[in-house]
Amino acid sequence: MISILSVSYASAASTASSSSSKALWSTNPITITFSHTAGVGSASDSFKCAPPYTKPVVLTTTVNMPLLVSLTTSPSSFPSCGPSFTSFTLTAHSTTPGTYSGTVTIRQGSQYGTAILPSLTVKIVVT
Repeated sequence: MISILSVSYASAASTASSSSSKALWSTNPITITFSHTAGVGSASDSFKCAPPYTKPVVLTTTVNMPLLVSLTTSPSSFPSCGPSFTSFTLTAHSTTPGTYSGTVTIRQGSQYGTAILPSLTVKIVVT
């Protein structure tokens, strides 16, 4: 009886995960390089979801050293994800030379929503 329940649960879990959307990025990872005297650099990328997620999504960002570098996206909210690629701009700010890392994650509905993975990996090089 236990083995039958385990197999049933595994099948249900597999079906649920295979039906959820996955993020597809046109460039992943992506690098932003700029001079510390300029203080800012940007790059463009695009994303979609497969299968498409037809409700609103937002892009959230994180960086490994938030006191030294920041990362934003523009725009940061979209009416849906997919089936076509949607473009956005990444902007990094820092006046401290170094190599930093960040991520951009697609989230369902709000910044606190469920993540649609994988996230975009961002390398920020400040010369």
